[in-house]
Amino acid sequence: MIHESKLFELVQTHPSFSLRFVTAEGELVAVDECRCTSFHSSGKTMNILIPASGLVRKVNRKTVTAFNGEEVFL
Repeated sequence: MIHESKLFELVQTHPSFSLRFVTAEGELVAVDECRCTSFHSSGKTMNILIPASGLVRKVNRKTVTAFNGEEVFL
């Protein structure tokens, strides 16, 4: 299990990773491969690039439920 406070360190050490998170609408999103383009450590968000679609998404780090298949807790 990973504490959400460790996400900043993990996204810096992994050039590519899988992520699962919950959207503001309550939808569970699973991304098999993505990269972090920016991490706002003073705030609560990070921007991820999904190479397969070219889409950049803003993710609230408190809504991340899994990183590289490992459960994330608050």
